[in-house]
Amino acid sequence: ARGLDVILKTQIRKDGVLTVWCAQHDQVTLAPAWARRFEPPSYSGGESVGITRYLMSLPDPSPEVIAAVEGSVAWFRAHAIPGIRIESFTDAEGRRDRRVVQDASAGPQWARFYDLETGKPVFMGRESVAKASLAEIEQERRAGYSYYVDAAARLLEADYPAWKRRLG
Repeated sequence: ARGLDVILKTQIRKDGVLTVWCAQHDQVTLAPAWARRFEPPSYSGGESVGITRYLMSLPDPSPEVIAAVEGSVAWFRAHAIPGIRIESFTDAEGRRDRRVVQDASAGPQWARFYDLETGKPVFMGRESVAKASLAEIEQERRAGYSYYVDAAARLLEADYPAWKRRLG
């Protein structure tokens, strides 16, 4: 019960509207907080999927839990990035790398991090400087970290509708 209380308290509100969660929250203030040097305080397009699924798994959700799920789902719908896919390739030096490719047939993606002020995707390498695109960060981070995720697609297409049916 106390863990659920913390989950509900850490859900980020923007202008009074429930959104999603950060990858990490301050242990005292519960505000979005830094995790690793490339994981800034932000809206999480990744970790928030698991939290939302957990909330949907509760057998008798309270009105607060239902509101949390609805807020999260609305945020995911509003922040989907259509028409791109993430392509792995080998660069000229023989190193593994990734790039964003325009692809109208691709399913939606979500950035791992979204800026708390602008709501736009943010990418960060080990120097902890926010960049607007994956291409702007160093190769080591592009190849070694998932800055785009697609798990919210199943959440929106299958899990959420099933949860709504279960609620009646």
